[in-house]
Amino acid sequence: MLAEPMREIVVEAALNDSYDGAIRLLGDAQRFGFELRSFALAARTDGTASAIITLTVPISADAQLVATRLSRHPSMQRVSTRTDVGKSLLNHQQAAAA
Repeated sequence: MLAEPMREIVVEAALNDSYDGAIRLLGDAQRFGFELRSFALAARTDGTASAIITLTVPISADAQLVATRLSRHPSMQRVSTRTDVGKSLLNHQQAAAA
């Protein structure tokens, strides 16, 4: 049996609690069988945070469904996904270099 083709998606999340949100995002991504490509967390002084995660998912996985599945915890304010990985990785690297 051939393995299903994979693609990368970018998940952006606003978290109510940096530790709890990061742990839940990563735990769910692993439990759903997604491969972690990158993870960036920016914590704020008020305890909230933003996370950007690049995951490899089956090509048949709907990006909006992935966002819905990852947003099920109370520690999530907002979760969205994008499939323009090349552009977002480039922008992230440019921002990090600046």
